[in-house]
Amino acid sequence: MKPDCDVLVVGAGITGLGAAYQLARRGLTYLVLEAGDDVGGVWRTHRWHGARCDSDFIKYSFSFKPFLSDQCLHGRARIQAYLREVAEEFDILPRIRFGTRVLSASFHSAHGVWEVRTSRGVLRARFLFNGNGYFSSPHLPRFRDEERFAGEIVHTAALDDARSFAGKRVVVVGSGSTAVCCAPELARTAASVVMLQRSPSYIYEIDNRAGALIRACQALYRSGLRAPVRLLRWYLQLRDDVIFVAFRAFPALARAIFRRHWREAVSEEAYREHFTPRYDPWQQRIPVAIGLKRALRDGRLALCTGEIERFTPGGMVLKDAREIACDVCILATGYELDLFRFGLSVDGAPVELAGISFHKGIMMGGVPNYFHPFGAVHSAWTQSTEAMTRYAIDVMLRVRDEGRRGVCVPRRELWSAPRILPGYVLRSLSRLPRLYGNWGLPTLDNVLSYRFDARELRFS
Repeated sequence: MKPDCDVLVVGAGITGLGAAYQLARRGLTYLVLEAGDDVGGVWRTHRWHGARCDSDFIKYSFSFKPFLSDQCLHGRARIQAYLREVAEEFDILPRIRFGTRVLSASFHSAHGVWEVRTSRGVLRARFLFNGNGYFSSPHLPRFRDEERFAGEIVHTAALDDARSFAGKRVVVVGSGSTAVCCAPELARTAASVVMLQRSPSYIYEIDNRAGALIRACQALYRSGLRAPVRLLRWYLQLRDDVIFVAFRAFPALARAIFRRHWREAVSEEAYREHFTPRYDPWQQRIPVAIGLKRALRDGRLALCTGEIERFTPGGMVLKDAREIACDVCILATGYELDLFRFGLSVDGAPVELAGISFHKGIMMGGVPNYFHPFGAVHSAWTQSTEAMTRYAIDVMLRVRDEGRRGVCVPRRELWSAPRILPGYVLRSLSRLPRLYGNWGLPTLDNVLSYRFDARELRFS
């Protein structure tokens, strides 16, 4: 059973492209399997109005090609263009098989080879690196009498930002990052926009201009000095980790910070109604807003907190009997969490994936030669997955150099609480992997957790 390459990488999003770069740099052959027709992952498919990354892009971009800009955050189109530039510059494109969806994968211990069945045939490799992301289908709540509504109900997953809602009365249902990004953008052109949240979220607004420190480090990078940007990325990661830990340890202090943040933008009554969640800060993700304060002050956007009781031909009625007129209802209600888009088997036996132990967020218990990054929940995805990928390649090289067939970690029966509890996690709690072996804080994990230690591994 001859392998086609050393590593099959699933997905040409930011995880898969980062893995491709590092695999080539370390001398491993690879193929990237991508179901779509271009690179980018979610930055290719999520085309709704205002879609962007919530992390400073100087640290979300790859360490080997940091993106320099006078803005902190960037939108979907610019991120996809950046990923396309990476794929072209580092000669990754010729190694990507587009239009190739993975259907199933089976590991054969006797040969130390993964056999991967795809929509375009069977491929084999010694290692399987799964970068297919977290989310699959959109979460579509059902509402009473929605069939009576004369307007349109559409999920953000079905939107394209080229579409105009000029002259329309729009209601955006949701309170997470998607709604916070989408609603202010729609408010630029729609006749009216109401952001309807079932319950409040903690929201933090930035003006999106890169600060003096970021600009200075980027200027030095352009002049040929690379170290300042490396230190900047480390500092921004440390800042994120400190805020995450401090907000969870001192929730009263965190709530006071958010109260001060919104004091001049909204009234005390509005703050209590729309910006005071029932949970503590960083028990769920904290959306980052751009332009929300101005849209609220200008009256182009209104916040409403309440639950939909039913739809009418001209809008919706809330459970407290308030009515909202509406032409278009946009559901910013998120996605279903689905780490595993295809079935795995080992020597013909299907792997039970629900609740599987997940060592260091990269290796699943009892599944040989398989790597699947599961990044930090509160910070830039890339700074976690780059360290995980380097660790995975260290393991692969040890298997190759010692003439082994396989490597895995034992499957463990354990309980671990999710680090945050947004709706998509609560809806999938029984199926989630059980994480262990790291702190979930990239500043520590990237230095300590991903050092190669053969004692943690089982070789065959």
